[in-house]
Amino acid sequence: MRENLKNLKQKISLLPDYHQRMKALENSFEGETCYIVSCGPSIMDVDHDVLRSELSNNLVFSVKQAYFLFKDLVDFHFFNCNNFTPYEFGGETIYCSQADALPESAARAYIWGNQKYDLNFVLRDNKIHENKLSRSKEYDKWCFKNRLDRPWGPSIMHETIIYMAVHLGVSKIRTIGWDHIDPNGKEYKIDHFYDNKQDYKIYSQANPLDVGEIEESIQMSGEVSQWLLEKNIRLEVYDSDKCFIHEDVHRYKI
Repeated sequence: MRENLKNLKQKISLLPDYHQRMKALENSFEGETCYIVSCGPSIMDVDHDVLRSELSNNLVFSVKQAYFLFKDLVDFHFFNCNNFTPYEFGGETIYCSQADALPESAARAYIWGNQKYDLNFVLRDNKIHENKLSRSKEYDKWCFKNRLDRPWGPSIMHETIIYMAVHLGVSKIRTIGWDHIDPNGKEYKIDHFYDNKQDYKIYSQANPLDVGEIEESIQMSGEVSQWLLEKNIRLEVYDSDKCFIHEDVHRYKI
């Protein structure tokens, strides 16, 4: 796995643009299981030594600050313009950035600074509610084989990360720390495993979600799971009482 990634990293570094780099990555992990490690509180429900053992044998995506928990095992790392923390660039990891409703150059100038990355995707149509992926449900339209610009999901998971797993040709996606929040709760603030800690400097903090967006995102997770099944890809989320992903999405335990 790591040798394949090392070769891919070297290969795409020689290619002049993002389209050619994505073409080189297409189906490069065909049939593999992909773990997506994100920042929700359920990531603290599992023994990290056990999780590390599982991750070491599979393709690993990290989302934002979850990178720091398993950085020596991360194959692809994802960040956008919300809740940004600088990440060390190097090794075999492929770093993927998403510029949200602004040009890549503006994201670099005002948020990311000197952060290096291998790929960039631009979300161009932000905050036009009628065009949200959760409403249009045009999932095939936004596959990377068709285009590199991104829809407003909401959430980078729906906009870019799951699409990358599809593009790489995996047969199973397992998430941990992709939790959402209880739509029936009193607060609509996304919880993170690092809340109330000073471990990370956070730039451009995300705004709180409204209850409608939460409900749409949860409903969408079930629809995306079905869409993936039609492509012979099984989506599973870690079984935790902190996870509010749609009940139709399969649960797993380690």
